[in-house]
Amino acid sequence: MKLSFDWLSDYVDLNGVSPQELAEKLTMGAFEVEEVTTVGAAIEGPLVIGEIIEIHQHPNADKIRLTKTRIAPGQDPVEIVCGAQNIEPGQIIPVALPGARVLDRKTGGPLFIKASAIRGVQSNGMLCSPSELGITVNGVSDPEAGILILDKATMQGKIGHDARELLSLKPDYVLHVEPRSNRGDAMSVCGLAREVAALLSRPLKQPLWSLDEFKQEKSTSAFHVSIEDPADCRFLTIRLFNGLKQKSLPEFITKRLTAIGVRSVSPIVDITNYVMHELGQPLHAYDAAKLEGSTIAVRRAKAGEILETLDGKKRELTNEMLVIADTKNVVGVAGVMGSKDSEISDSTTSIALEAASFAPARVRRASRLLGLSSDASLRFERGVDAAGVRNASNRAAYLIAKYCGADEPAVGEIYTAGSAEIEAKKVGLRLHQLKRMLGLEFTGKQVQELISPLGFSITINDEDNVTATVPSFRQSDVSREIDLVEEVCRLWGYDKLPVTMPSSTLAAIPQDQTFQRIKQTLCTWGFSEAWLSSLTSAVMSGSDDGCVSVLNPLSVEHQVLRRSLLPGLVQAAAFNYSRGRKKAWLFEIGRTYLRSEKSPWGTGVVEPNTLGAILVGSPNELNWQGNKDICDIYTVKGQLENILSLLRVDSEKIRYSQVLAGESETATNDGWQTKVFHPGKTFSITFSHKPPVLSDEKSAKPENQQAKSGEADKNGRGKRPNDEICLGYFGELHPQIADEQEIKVPVYMFEINLDLIKSLGKGRSFKETANTPTVQRDITADVPEHLAYTTIRSCILASAGQTLKDVELVSTFKLENGLKSLSFRLRLQHPEKTMTTEEIESLIQKIKSSLSKRLGVTYR
Repeated sequence: MKLSFDWLSDYVDLNGVSPQELAEKLTMGAFEVEEVTTVGAAIEGPLVIGEIIEIHQHPNADKIRLTKTRIAPGQDPVEIVCGAQNIEPGQIIPVALPGARVLDRKTGGPLFIKASAIRGVQSNGMLCSPSELGITVNGVSDPEAGILILDKATMQGKIGHDARELLSLKPDYVLHVEPRSNRGDAMSVCGLAREVAALLSRPLKQPLWSLDEFKQEKSTSAFHVSIEDPADCRFLTIRLFNGLKQKSLPEFITKRLTAIGVRSVSPIVDITNYVMHELGQPLHAYDAAKLEGSTIAVRRAKAGEILETLDGKKRELTNEMLVIADTKNVVGVAGVMGSKDSEISDSTTSIALEAASFAPARVRRASRLLGLSSDASLRFERGVDAAGVRNASNRAAYLIAKYCGADEPAVGEIYTAGSAEIEAKKVGLRLHQLKRMLGLEFTGKQVQELISPLGFSITINDEDNVTATVPSFRQSDVSREIDLVEEVCRLWGYDKLPVTMPSSTLAAIPQDQTFQRIKQTLCTWGFSEAWLSSLTSAVMSGSDDGCVSVLNPLSVEHQVLRRSLLPGLVQAAAFNYSRGRKKAWLFEIGRTYLRSEKSPWGTGVVEPNTLGAILVGSPNELNWQGNKDICDIYTVKGQLENILSLLRVDSEKIRYSQVLAGESETATNDGWQTKVFHPGKTFSITFSHKPPVLSDEKSAKPENQQAKSGEADKNGRGKRPNDEICLGYFGELHPQIADEQEIKVPVYMFEINLDLIKSLGKGRSFKETANTPTVQRDITADVPEHLAYTTIRSCILASAGQTLKDVELVSTFKLENGLKSLSFRLRLQHPEKTMTTEEIESLIQKIKSSLSKRLGVTYR
């Protein structure tokens, strides 16, 4: 909302208040002013109206003349040198005296006036041309134009008066006020003037105008207006005008509209825009000659109806939209925009002026479905007071009759439908609640003085209770006692509230810091956090199955809610890579969306918190292959293990299994990973509540034991028993996508469900540090090549008991006959005593025996 300081002064006395001070007052009164801009030329006085008394040739120059100009009644004329040729004695002209600042007619920069000698003759000022005063003709400044000659009749008796005031040369200041979502009344000069008057404790003025100045013109033919559903439109008015003339509007209207950035269209349209910004009531003028029949109706659009709006675009309408229609055609989308076919033109002589109160939800729906927003829709979406519709129509009718009327102006007849009656709403306020919430004591009289200027009618019931009758234009946002407390607080001044300690001693519930700890940890490891849109294209989302679609997407790139964070991260990494950032380690924590009948909110959509990350380029250290330029799959797996460890998930129950391309749908439920991950380098991360099932029979086949435990078999096929929970996936980016994004190095990614992982994490606990020494022993075993490390580790832990504190794989060596040699380092520690050599050897033998019996392990 752009607010003109000059326009506002029509409603509130702003003497002694600067635009910056007013901006501060509004901001502290809950209407944030983003900036204050200056509109118009920076002209400073003394600049007066003068009269040329005599003109003589300059004694020392042929092309300039010496004038004697009176600049004040009863004073002697002053000598001013002038080079313009269009001046004559007796003319009334603007005079800039020494100390004034005008514009340089050639450069447009500031020109400071001072008394000086020109060709040996003292000049005591300057006679001003239009360009030197910032005055344009049809929007064009002519630097070669002569002196501005003023009308004698208009300037009669004005010699010596301030020319800036008389010629409207003072710059205007525009305050950019942030609109409130629930305050439609504040999107107008009058509405904000009411706030300013209350904040400054100054009376609210009202411009003087009356329709009684003009005769009332009765229609010669019957005309009807109707509303199909009162829930869509509460009140509708149509006023007819005939015999209009498209005249030029007075300067104060055009300057104010220009100041707030409203483009001039035509006198009639400019008047409707002027009233909309002045009173907050949108209006629309239809060319009556272009309307069919004698009926205007507000109804829902019919499926298949097409309307060409004022912007020249043809739009398909639906029954969710509210329209204005004549007997045959739709002539406008209610509250949004009119039709091209009924547009006002320069030849228009008769109009139908519409003013109405449309339902905010209906206007908002039409605006979103059409992708079309206007100044009118922004006001209707916030609510327009039905009780003010007729007044706005009368105000526009007054201006149209005065400035666009015939030689004998007349006001057309008004036709109405619906009701503008608003039921009175009363809200009680207990004064002791002000004391409890604000720490201040108020009397009923003080409350009355504070909020009555806003239009509230206050009744003092007793020492502790008052009743406020809410004005019609505030009933949408003031309905409870706390709303009145807010009004008292902001008008009193937030900065005046006393500083006190909180009265409650209850400790606040600590916030969950899980996500913050993950972010800090990832940033420490060299990642950068990405902030990406939750909306994406259907192509990037993969299959349509399970997608949550947007009903009215802004573009094809924002059609569905994302099912994964990875497509967005891939695009972000490619953007960085193409601009020379060869290392792009990015992560994002956010929600993903998938249709599911298991939605806890009953919406049919699950929204898990998800962590996604992508790694492009060097990890700043050598990888396992000795290459420092790229990362690898083990880098990604290491980062995942660190995160799971950070969240205290039991690492003994985590399984990493390869997912083959042909089984991606079974493994991932929706199959979109086939489009993002490398078909042969994708791995699942699962959590099993049960340890691996180990056979006590030495003859048991390792393959069968692997299948029972849920590990991948020798063919790499992923098993998912019922007791396992899938936490996410990691792997390499699909090479086709890497080529499309022009990334020339391997790219690795992972995505995990944080909600699941948080639920599986162990709580934090304290354990006393043992005082006994630790002992390390190594075991080297020959095992079948397909036997997983996690199975061997689980067997060691199960047989060793509490004395074994840690198991670490320190070396691997491939043997013949399908075997591999693994060396494990065991860290032993008894919690209460120092272990003897015999106890250590006995435990080692027990571990070896268990491995031999259960897994068929041999030793050399």
